[in-house]
Amino acid sequence: MNNLSKLNYINVGPGGTFQPSGIAAYDTTPADVDAIFADLGQKVQKKILLYFHGGLVNEQSGMDTAVTVTPLLTAAGVHPVSFVWETGFFETITQNLDSIAGTDFFKKVLEKVLKVAGDKLGIEIPTDVGSRGVAAMTYAEIQAELAKEAPFHAYGVQEGSRSANVISGNDRRLSDEIEVQVTQELMADPYFRQDPVASMSDTELALVKRDQLINEPMPGSRGILSIAGLIKAAVTIIFKVVKRFVAKRDHDFYPTIVEEILREVYLADFGAWLWGDMKTKAAQMWQTDSSVADPLAQHAGGYFLKQLKAYAENTPGVEIDLVGHSAGSIVICYFVEAFYQQKVPAKITHTTFLAPACRSDLFYDKIVKDKVDIGCFRMFTMSNKYECLDFCLKYVYTHSLLYLISGILEPNEYDAYILGMQRYLSGSAPYDQDTKLAAIRDYMAAQPNRTVFSITEDSALSGLQCIAQHHGGFADPAVLAIGSIAYLLTQNDC
Repeated sequence: MNNLSKLNYINVGPGGTFQPSGIAAYDTTPADVDAIFADLGQKVQKKILLYFHGGLVNEQSGMDTAVTVTPLLTAAGVHPVSFVWETGFFETITQNLDSIAGTDFFKKVLEKVLKVAGDKLGIEIPTDVGSRGVAAMTYAEIQAELAKEAPFHAYGVQEGSRSANVISGNDRRLSDEIEVQVTQELMADPYFRQDPVASMSDTELALVKRDQLINEPMPGSRGILSIAGLIKAAVTIIFKVVKRFVAKRDHDFYPTIVEEILREVYLADFGAWLWGDMKTKAAQMWQTDSSVADPLAQHAGGYFLKQLKAYAENTPGVEIDLVGHSAGSIVICYFVEAFYQQKVPAKITHTTFLAPACRSDLFYDKIVKDKVDIGCFRMFTMSNKYECLDFCLKYVYTHSLLYLISGILEPNEYDAYILGMQRYLSGSAPYDQDTKLAAIRDYMAAQPNRTVFSITEDSALSGLQCIAQHHGGFADPAVLAIGSIAYLLTQNDC
């Protein structure tokens, strides 16, 4: 349990309401929100900071973050209110990934795709005796590489070894070429000549896309593996990996292959549903309620905004500071929209994003497009170097959570533009042609120091320090981002 006062947090329940969400001691009611504003009024406190943690964590983790940041931010002269809006979906997603990665079926499909895709792309990895092409590796050597925490991390591309059809862009011949090679690789393996479905657990079988990969001779039976369906899926995976590399929209060799296998064979749709549900909650919590029979059915954010408006109307000069970590940035985008729709007579003075997981187009639509005033803006996030070294799940997905979101959690697309990823702010091809990304780059450049990429130099000035190397670590005082925010809150300008 924690000793954080209910004056410093609001626990958002299912659907963005006050409904209980887990640990009863942490539940928030409308009366608790009333008590927050009564306390503010008694102190004539005009500076209020709203903190939004990442949305994939569980309730206890969200509360622990609130406990950590509250005293540090209070010392800067603001009254912090943390919105605890947990979903716990990250645990579900990583558990499913881990379960899948441990199965023989995944391992077998993965090694075949690695070998064929590596051949088409001219992928090489360093060895003790020089570089070695993936196409020339034995399956024992591939399995040894997969036993590393970050398989194929130190890879290179030998352009001259690429398939002629990759170089020429002849997609039809490339697809045919892949199909021939995939068929040979699969049919040469005794594992696939038998029936892998017979050895799959019910849990594993439930995660496979049955309509594409399983033939059911009798309705309701476990079915048998469709070799034709698996060949088609493998060809699709490898073709997409190759085209992403050609278009420079890959997420490096191994993570890109994992993304495309998950999308074509496994849980990508399931994971996208979880992520979508979390984003829905981020928007729902700010809905206004005209009348509800059950006070707990009111939307927590909407009720807070109503009370904030009333407080600001009676207390001139109220200032709001916003801090959002990861998916907390999504909540802030919707908060800002509701704040101005409700015509709250207060001023947003600072907005700070920590490794924001919001889509770039959401930030553009809610903030940049109409030049919405969110005060002094600053974004602390990792440089691309550290995003690629932040292993979301060792052995399985060896880039950061933001890469995972971009690669498979946003539905019906790959390489989705996520605001907190440096690659999309670079202005380099292929990201130099998107008009919304260009507008966001202009927004970031409109004032000094709107972006701070970790790890910063030891000489970095106060308010510009951050040494985070892990997506989930930005709230840790040791990585300096919260200290930088506290410093900014004491300054009169940006």
